[in-house]
Amino acid sequence: MTSATIRIGDVVTPQRRQDHLAETNSGIIAHRQSTERALAERHGHEVWAQGIEQAWHGHLESLQQCLCELLLKNQQLRMALKAVNGAQRGDPDGGGR
Repeated sequence: MTSATIRIGDVVTPQRRQDHLAETNSGIIAHRQSTERALAERHGHEVWAQGIEQAWHGHLESLQQCLCELLLKNQQLRMALKAVNGAQRGDPDGGGR
């Protein structure tokens, strides 16, 4: 009759390997999920930054338009004031200084 010797290390080792593989796989999955989450957050930040940049660009254009309108209005008022002052002095051309 043949006798088989079972050592404790022989029985435990395959279980430990499975546990180690499970831990390794869990670590890899967690790392992938972390990386995917980081990429999604980065993409979200880039989209947010582009939205902010577009909003500021719109504000800048609006301010430039307002400034142009103010400059034109200022020029019109200056010309009207010059004409009134010239008329009060009796200048025929409206105060051509």
